[in-house]
Formats: sequence, structure tokens, C-alpha cells
Amino acid sequence: MQGGIQVNLNGERFSNEHGGYSEQAAKVLAQPEKIAWNLYDARIHESAQAFEDYRNAQESGAVRSFASLEEMAAGLGLPLTTLQATFTEMQQQAERQTADAFGRRFDSVNLLKPPYYAIRVTGALFHTQGGLEVNRTARVLNTQGQALPNLFAAGAARGVSGSNDSGYLSGNGLLSAVVLGAVAGRSAAELLHLKLSSAVLP
Repeated sequence: MQGGIQVNLNGERFSNEHGGYSEQAAKVLAQPEKIAWNLYDARIHESAQAFEDYRNAQESGAVRSFASLEEMAAGLGLPLTTLQATFTEMQQQAERQTADAFGRRFDSVNLLKPPYYAIRVTGALFHTQGGLEVNRTARVLNTQGQALPNLFAAGAARGVSGSNDSGYLSGNGLLSAVVLGAVAGRSAAELLHLKLSSAVLP
């Protein structure tokens, strides 16, 4: 976040914004109207120009800029006093070098400065994790935990992220696809060799 924050429609922060985007999406969806505003400054705005998605958002008019907190509160329909209190608290936490109620620490160097930028966000299903249950040889298992005949899975197999968003890391899907792809290929070849060997026996 490099100093950037998220506030809800009440102008309040509601989490430690340093969490992963999967976990953060669920926190955003728990806010009024399932909406949050990403608030940041020109420093972050400039660094975000390296990303095509951000440039596209800017071209579509989704990125808004404001010269002051007062202007931002009016432009976004946020309560000014609450927004000012949110920024004051970040300043105090940075000066005291203490963590806030969510466990986040602020650095004075990265505190937001005008002009401010804002973009409205919500949570959405980007992709799913997991899939078929497999064993160590990438054989697909039935509901009783027994290997199904001649069926292997790689990219569509259950991954290592766990049963919820807290275990997800970027690239986990590729990890299971690549590793289980190699395992499934080797296991399938061994099974085929075994069947061919059995077929030629008198």
C-alpha cells in the first residue's frame, strides 16, 4: 500500500490494508453497500502508472483526484469530520511509532499528502481455487478416498491454499498445476507401462 488506505462509506478505515487481496476483498464486502474507497497520493499514483490495469482505470475515469481532504470528502460523499479523524489518527500513529487497532504501523515518510487520489472498489470472484481430490501420485480420488481407474488431475486438482482465502498466495494455482502435471505425467506413464507389460504376458 506504501501509505495508501481504504475507507468505507462512513470515511472509516476497517482493516489492516497490508493483507492479501483475497482476504481484503472479503473485508470490503462486509462494509456498507459492499464498497470501499482506495485513498492514496501522487507518489502512489505515479508508481501505479506502471500497471496497464491502472492506466485503463484512469482512462475510464475511475481514478479521481482532489486538492484537499475537504474537496475529497465533498467529491466522494464522505463525512469530513470522520475523514479528518482517520488522517489524524494515522499521523499520530506514525509519530508514536505504534500500531493501530488493526495492527498496522504507519511511517511518516509514507503518510499521504495532497493532492489525493481515490478509486472506488468492491470485492468480486476473480478465480476459484482447488478442484479434484488427488493422492500423492496425482490419481483422482472418489468420495471414499479410493483412486479412480485411469484418471489423473493436475491443473484441476486441489491445491495447497487450504479451504479459505487466508491460505492463498499468488502463484499457488501455477504451483499445483506444474508440479502435479509432472507427477501425473510420470504416474500415467508408469500405469501404462504396467498395463502393457501385463498385456503381453502369456
